[in-house]
This record gives sequence, C-alpha cells and structure tokens, in this order.
Amino acid sequence: MSNSESKLVENLLSKPEVHEQWEGGYRTADNESFYEHAFDYIIEVLHPPAGATFLDVGCGPCAHSVRLARRGMNVRAIDFSESALKMAAEYVRERGLEDRISLQRESLLGMSFPDESFDYILCWGVLMHIPEVGRAVSEIARVLKPGGFLVVSEGNKSSLEVVGVRGLKRLLKREKATVKETPEGVEHWKITGDDALVTRQANVGWLVKSFEERGLRVTRRVAGQFSEAYTMVSAAPLKKLIHGFNSFWFRRVKSPGLAYGNILFLQKKR
Repeated sequence: MSNSESKLVENLLSKPEVHEQWEGGYRTADNESFYEHAFDYIIEVLHPPAGATFLDVGCGPCAHSVRLARRGMNVRAIDFSESALKMAAEYVRERGLEDRISLQRESLLGMSFPDESFDYILCWGVLMHIPEVGRAVSEIARVLKPGGFLVVSEGNKSSLEVVGVRGLKRLLKREKATVKETPEGVEHWKITGDDALVTRQANVGWLVKSFEERGLRVTRRVAGQFSEAYTMVSAAPLKKLIHGFNSFWFRRVKSPGLAYGNILFLQKKR
C-alpha cells in the first residue's frame, strides 16, 4: 500500500464533518446500550486492576475512552486527527473525566511511545480505515508490554452480512465504491479529489496471523454486533429488530464466524 493512498485517507479523516457523520450514524440509544454491555464484558474478561491505564488508539471523539474511565480505568487516548481530538476534548470535559483521560496527537503508523509502554490497548474499529494496516499492527505490538493485553474490534469479511450484501450489489450492479480483494480483507475505496476513504472488512485469519508473527496470541474471539444493517434501513421497527438480534447474539451466542463484528482478545508473550 502506497504512502500516497495513506495521505488521501488522512486528508479525509482530518475533516470534522466525517467524524460528525459517524457520530450521527452510530451514536444512537440502541448502539449505546450494546457498547455498554460490550465494555462490561471486556472488563470482565481482562479483569484489570482499578486505575490501570489503557491506550485507546484511534480514539476519535473518545466515546470508548469514556466507557473505560467510567469503569475505573485511566486512558491515554490518541488520534492523528486534530478535529477528532477537539471533539474528544469537549466530550471528556462535559463528562468531568479530564483527570482520567489524557489526549495526545499520534499517528498509528509511527507512535512516539517507547517500546513496551502499555499493559492494555484498545483498538476499536480503527484498522479498517488504515491503508497500511501491517504497519499499524507492528506499532501496536511494539508498544504493548510483554504479558499485556490488546482488544481489537473489526468487521469480518466472512460474515453473513458482508457476503450477502456483496452478492446483492454484484447482482444489481449497484456497487459505488472501488472494491479490492487483498490478503488483509475486502477493501472498499471511495476517492474524491484529494480525499479517500477505505473501509476494510477484515480477513480475520490474516489479522490473527499478523499479530502472532509479532508475538501476540489470541486468547478469545467473540462476536461483536452480528449486523450493522441498521445503518442501511430507515424504518424504526426494523432498526429496533436488528439491534435486538445483535443484543441477543452478543449476550447469548457470541459465535463470531457469521457475525459482522468480531472482537479479538490478544496477549503478548512474556
């Protein structure tokens, strides 16, 4: 993947309207309920000591950092986008959590932290938008301490939703993005002038292997949200139905193979 493609993506993600659009689409009451259950589960699985520090990479407006802080954690929240960090600062300040969450501008392709700096790292829905994802994986592995834990959430290219939607778009010839099949996953590119957005549904096997090559092993893999089809429909009852099924699958089933969202828990060897 070229530096020029990374630059196009950075240009787009630096714009505040992009983050505002995502906030409007995903920060709904039903989604907030799911995330609260998900982060309860993360804390239950990791069982970190009170006051432990998490590195939240690609924190965006800091919603997940706030969830960690409200569960007794300290958070170093980083993002390369100044506009996202401005939104994050306001969000953290409004919730009175400045003493638990510190913000810092960093690129996931080259962080300034020394090797083996953090016991816990969260990377939620971030790698999917990074063209040079292998470099990002290396950087995350570099700053994680031996014995430390990483939580990654990504979309799954083998999910029922991705396979079904791709097939339907091909049949109807309605694919608007440029689609690339890569070892890392299925990439959807939308390029406009000096801006580009890549959204990748991950090849989870590739992701697991890449982290293993850098000394991290998967200790647990579970489903996140089974489907994000609620972003594709407008009828409120149908949205509610999808969210209800997502909640059921996450709380009762957790099988990740057919689910769109996959949550990986990884530990770095000592």
